[in-house]
Amino acid sequence: MRHPLLSLVAVFALSLCAFARQGDDVLKLNGKVQQACFDAKWDEALGLLGELDKLRPETSGTAYNYACVYSRKGEPDKALEWLDKAVQWGWGGGKGGIAVAGATTAPMIWHSEMLEQDKDLEPLRKDARFAKILERAKVLQKRVQDYIAAPALYVPEKLKDAPDLPVLFVLHAAGGDKQTTLAAWKGLADELGVVLAVPAAPVLLREDEKRGWGWIDDRNAFALANRVADYQRPLLAALDALRKQKPLSATRVWIAGEGEGATLALLCGLHNSLVLKGAALLDPEVVASVMGYKAQIAKSNGLRLEVRFDPAYWKAHPGALQPKESIGLWALAGSTSEVADLKDAAARQAALAAAVRTLAKSADAPVKTTPADAPK
Repeated sequence: MRHPLLSLVAVFALSLCAFARQGDDVLKLNGKVQQACFDAKWDEALGLLGELDKLRPETSGTAYNYACVYSRKGEPDKALEWLDKAVQWGWGGGKGGIAVAGATTAPMIWHSEMLEQDKDLEPLRKDARFAKILERAKVLQKRVQDYIAAPALYVPEKLKDAPDLPVLFVLHAAGGDKQTTLAAWKGLADELGVVLAVPAAPVLLREDEKRGWGWIDDRNAFALANRVADYQRPLLAALDALRKQKPLSATRVWIAGEGEGATLALLCGLHNSLVLKGAALLDPEVVASVMGYKAQIAKSNGLRLEVRFDPAYWKAHPGALQPKESIGLWALAGSTSEVADLKDAAARQAALAAAVRTLAKSADAPVKTTPADAPK
């Protein structure tokens, strides 16, 4: 007898600080939910989903799975209520897989395709409310596809005739967007004489676009080596767009990031140290499984890290390993220090901009060498 299908979607809203404490709990709960559904134990599955909802509130994947269970349980009104919540919380702007008993993986398809194909939702498809929800999901998909089609770029006038391009990539914090970030950083780009490139964050955080965009859809997947390339795609797309214009500078290509953007910027810097010569970071989190093993190669390639962190932020996350402690073990060039009193977005941007200026000064400093045949 064929087991029922359940769309168990790994869209984890955990902070990386909580990764060690909650990640295992989330994975175990998801596994229990899946098994309960394969066994048609719908009430048990609902109880487990309630535990997941407490661990990571307002997560679109959990809402979608609630809808699947209620649909199979024969409660269409509750199923449609949870589907509506799923779309409000961003369902439609990403991809997931439909789990099948006995299979360890599932093909990744757009959320709207899951709505159309998932057998769990078959009882709902004749309801007019379902058609409206599906249309909203397709709107979110189109919004994401249009948004990620190109990075935001700004080229200062004095670089129009330059033989190569010095570049500053900026990855905003979760909740930002590429155009607002571009406008905020143009002044520094003019000051330093660099092209400003803001890659397009691929994660739409909510149906309400004012809630902004993020870089990491799945905190557990971010820690997997086989997903490293996926998370670097926004940066690599921006690099490709610039290379089509001119060669990039050999010494003045940097990346900066804040919060979640800083975490990804650190990953990108370590994995692309032949191109990126420095990273300015504000409150990054270190995920050793995909970062640490690249540190020595990055050091050999001359990557410089200027890391700043807000002590108040880290005090609120006592279980996390501070960047100063973990990055210090890598012994890369640069510095890591605390910056206090970062009370608003402007103060955080100023702190990050100061770290970028430190990268620029280091790149502009004359290299001190001693000839091999210098007199003793």
